[in-house]
Amino acid sequence: MKTLILVRHAQTIRDHSALSDFDRPLSRSGQRDAFVLAERFADIGLRVDALISSPAVRALSTAEAFAQKLSRPVQTDQRVYNAGVPELLETVQSFENGRSTVVLVGHNPGLSEFLRYLTEENYADLPVAAMAVVDIPVKVWRHVFAGKGVLKNGLCPNAESPGARRNDTVPGRADRFRIWRFEHAKQINQTIIFVFMLLLILGIVGLIMQQSKDSSAMPQQGSSFR
Repeated sequence: MKTLILVRHAQTIRDHSALSDFDRPLSRSGQRDAFVLAERFADIGLRVDALISSPAVRALSTAEAFAQKLSRPVQTDQRVYNAGVPELLETVQSFENGRSTVVLVGHNPGLSEFLRYLTEENYADLPVAAMAVVDIPVKVWRHVFAGKGVLKNGLCPNAESPGARRNDTVPGRADRFRIWRFEHAKQINQTIIFVFMLLLILGIVGLIMQQSKDSSAMPQQGSSFR
């Protein structure tokens, strides 16, 4: 069994027009959320064998919060920076097989697309400073392919946790909804499927009853009207 923890970097500063995409730093709230997320992950108690990050400043800063909590060094991999599914798959398949549990810190939309690729489930996009813990029942990383993974846990930092600074930017209603939707994506999808199937069954039953009613209302053979 291999376990892959996909981590999207925390929130960046709002005004980054003078910086390149690669150099965008975390905001104060992003720094806080990165540490909160790392603490929540540490509480799970998983033993991490490697911590790999995109070299971009925002991803590396998020990874360093995990490094402090997990006492693991950060390794950077250029392939993870703004990677799509093919690049992320190539990166994961190249992991050393002695590493059973790996944290991978990167970017959207690639990470969210990769999560859907691994699980073949239509999960919502990972919000900033969020993670997905994916179990993959393979012995070697090169056997990781579509549909192999199972989402075991999804975590986001508590934006209103104690210690949040008064001037920090906290997620608005839309962001809170996206976080909630991510954490409950599987239950939402199951509910939608259940309601759709129920409506379909009710429609079929109604159609059968209507046809039966129409048949009973037809005149019997040999009857006449005056």
